[in-house]
Amino acid sequence: MKISIADARSDAKSLARLFQDNISAAYISHSELQGPRAVRAGEWVTDVEDVFFHEIAERLKEPRERFPAGQDWKGIVEAHDGGMLVGLAFVTLSHDAAVPYGIIEDIVVDNSRRGGGLGEQIMRWIFAQMEAAGIRRQFLESGIGNESAHHLFERLGFRMISVVMMRET
Repeated sequence: MKISIADARSDAKSLARLFQDNISAAYISHSELQGPRAVRAGEWVTDVEDVFFHEIAERLKEPRERFPAGQDWKGIVEAHDGGMLVGLAFVTLSHDAAVPYGIIEDIVVDNSRRGGGLGEQIMRWIFAQMEAAGIRRQFLESGIGNESAHHLFERLGFRMISVVMMRET
């Protein structure tokens, strides 16, 4: 397994396709509803793969071996096994806070590889990178129906600290 920071040498189309092909409507949380990804809870926009592609392409900058210490950053982590793309994560670092923090905005694992520890491997790699960059606090959010992911996050030490609610008129 090779986990690394995606950069300009990475294939944004393959990353977007992996994302789109391995998520369900249960993945949708408030951040998807606040941006261009979802029309409503339980419904992706029709061109969601294109949305993912543009979000990913924007984050693929210069080659980077590790998360930057002391500076804000938005990037993509990719996981390959035997040359095949099997996972990805969107990651943001914010050093401009009372306690610097990182956000694991998205993590997606190929459906055929779920339950085998790949998601945990990616998360632990991200934690190590964040710690090396001076980040000691991590956040994530998840769709309310994404229970298998919730079990992983709880096993990794995450706990609920807030509830997000939405009202539409």
